[in-house]
Amino acid sequence: MAGLSFAAIDIETANSARGSICAVGVTVVREGKRGEAVSWLCRPPAGLDFFNWHNIRVHGISAAMVADQPGFAERFPEVVRLVGDLPLIAHNAGFDSGAIREACGRSGIQAPAWSFSCSLSLARRHLNLDSYRLPQVAAALGIDFTNHHDAAADAAAAADIVIALAARAGVDSLAALERAVVDRPLRTQPVRAASRMTRAQPEPSGERPRRSWFGHEELVIPAVTGTDPSHPLYGEIIVFTGDLTTMKRQEAWNAIAACGATPARNVTRRTTGLVIGDGYQGSDPTAFTTSKARRAAELRARGQRIEVLDEAGFLARIGKGAVEVTTSGR
Repeated sequence: MAGLSFAAIDIETANSARGSICAVGVTVVREGKRGEAVSWLCRPPAGLDFFNWHNIRVHGISAAMVADQPGFAERFPEVVRLVGDLPLIAHNAGFDSGAIREACGRSGIQAPAWSFSCSLSLARRHLNLDSYRLPQVAAALGIDFTNHHDAAADAAAAADIVIALAARAGVDSLAALERAVVDRPLRTQPVRAASRMTRAQPEPSGERPRRSWFGHEELVIPAVTGTDPSHPLYGEIIVFTGDLTTMKRQEAWNAIAACGATPARNVTRRTTGLVIGDGYQGSDPTAFTTSKARRAAELRARGQRIEVLDEAGFLARIGKGAVEVTTSGR
């Protein structure tokens, strides 16, 4: 695939602050051929240099492991030199690009003007999967990937995903891949026969959700049963975007309905909350790459109150804060 050249990057963080970068992995692809992935450890920027036990459980990096490493500001120029002027790929690029911007700001250095593409978004466009997390996409494409949350391994997997998607689409550049439309997306399981003239209708509440004709589970909006007005979600109208690691979308809808909140499919002027999955951390919807997040950002800029929660914040609100969540965005 002559012309398919880019760098893939992966960020691991020490805690829930996106700028708390403790590891960076990069691999370079030139003319469709991936080189070896490299990774660096570093001390997170001052003020963000504490390690949360959730993050340690996910990636295995502790404060002791980076104690003798250069700080982010000293380490990052090595990353910049390797990337050069190549466009960048990351799996959930909003997380990685936002982490780099925040870490650079906290470190008093200028963030590079990198152009990011998102392998997660590309996978959503070209594949038809139940989950678009890095291991699931890699498995669907037959990519050997066994060391999730190692920065070098994750960067290599993101690169391999883009190479595989480009090969399936028959294109030889990132720009062409982002424009390409695949007529027959990969499916993870057989789809029950249904008419292509009409979309399958939801079954009554309490019954198992159906599959629509294009393979996705047809969600059923549950009845709101929560009656405690003191619950923090009571009376809210909440939209979800991105996959959660701890529960499926239908389960999340059922959970908030039991708390007195109304689940909604799209962000509108009635929306009061947006929950962002796919490993996103923070409360800034502009750092995420879906149309729902963009719409929420637009409405918030006009003065509408829309609270944005990442998965950890959402679990805390519904009383499941002790559940382990993925903290790196992949």
